[in-house]
Amino acid sequence: MSISSEHPVSADQVYAALAALGAAPVADSEVRPERPREEDRLNLLGSLLAKVELEITAATRRPEEEEIEDVLDTLLGWTEQVGPTPWRTSC
Repeated sequence: MSISSEHPVSADQVYAALAALGAAPVADSEVRPERPREEDRLNLLGSLLAKVELEITAATRRPEEEEIEDVLDTLLGWTEQVGPTPWRTSC
C-alpha cells in the first residue's frame, strides 16, 4: 500500500494556495528565481501547513491569557520544522 498521491500537487499549485491565503513566499533573488521550482515543493508544503495551522489556532481562540502563549508555541514549532529556506513567507 502506497501513501503517495495519485495526483500530487506541483510547486506552482502550492505557491498559488499560499498566495490565496496572503502568505505567498518572497523569492530571495540571490538564491532562487521568481517562481518556485519543483525541488521547493516540500518546503512550500511545510509553509502551507504552517499557515493553515496558524489560521486554525487563530480561529479557535483560547482565553486571552493562554492565547498568546499558544500562538507563539505553534509558530515556534513550525519555524523549527520548516527551518530556514531560500523562501520567506509572511505567515
